[in-house]
Amino acid sequence: MKKIMIAPKNKKMILDTLDKVDAYLLGVESFSVNMPSSFSLEEIEEIVPILKREKKELFLSVNKNMFSSDLEPLEKCLEEIEKWSITGIAFYDVSIPSIVKRRNFKTPLVWSQEHFTTNYATMNYWYDCGVTYAQLANEITKDEVCEIKKKTKMKLISQVFGYIPMFYSKRPLVTNYKKVFSLEENDTIYYLEHESRKYPLREKGTSFEGYYAKVLNAYLDIETLDVDYLYFNSFLIEDAIFIEVLRCYKEKDGKRLEELYPYESNFLHKKTVYRVKDL
Repeated sequence: MKKIMIAPKNKKMILDTLDKVDAYLLGVESFSVNMPSSFSLEEIEEIVPILKREKKELFLSVNKNMFSSDLEPLEKCLEEIEKWSITGIAFYDVSIPSIVKRRNFKTPLVWSQEHFTTNYATMNYWYDCGVTYAQLANEITKDEVCEIKKKTKMKLISQVFGYIPMFYSKRPLVTNYKKVFSLEENDTIYYLEHESRKYPLREKGTSFEGYYAKVLNAYLDIETLDVDYLYFNSFLIEDAIFIEVLRCYKEKDGKRLEELYPYESNFLHKKTVYRVKDL
């Protein structure tokens, strides 16, 4: 049976969804990107016993591409996480499996390199390296997902609802632009309008994140999508609406769900072939 996993915005959302969710993916402060929010180690330490009591799974996203200066605090962070016996750590940077192996940490790992998690051959490589889970790229089709499932022993996580990350940059692009043109600061959420679509952009500290314009709502595919976890991202979704979406998925209330967000399968039924446009 597929499990429902969400990326919540705050502790309240966790408490409000305990009856609808099997697993939680939390961003770790200073070490995660493309998450609705990040939690300090102190906040996570308070959340861990709650989820253990409720028999919910907890994954932590440590998916930033690390600088050399990050490695020492990263190791201390992983050392702290190891004490909690959580379900898994989602990683992007290969320094993490290296540290885990060197320190003989036992917390399972999730290969979460976003646009690179596209094929079973690389998944099998990471599986042989001791990695248990893979968070699938959003650019592959449902047929490709099902093929991967047949040819790997990894447990698979696939996003089925929410805004989808398109890119990430370590440069504060909006701040730099505003400084050059002496523009005033306002919100941290911006929108790029292109061909009648508005793409959400977020500047977070010294980083810059871009998201696809349409909210993914793959409800019509969840029965035949061969994965272990259905992932819901709460980024930019109103809290009450997000909780209602979870209820609709859990109770199979497709009619109400379509009223909230039109069905949008993104690339599940369309191969992603990009070509340079002729000028």
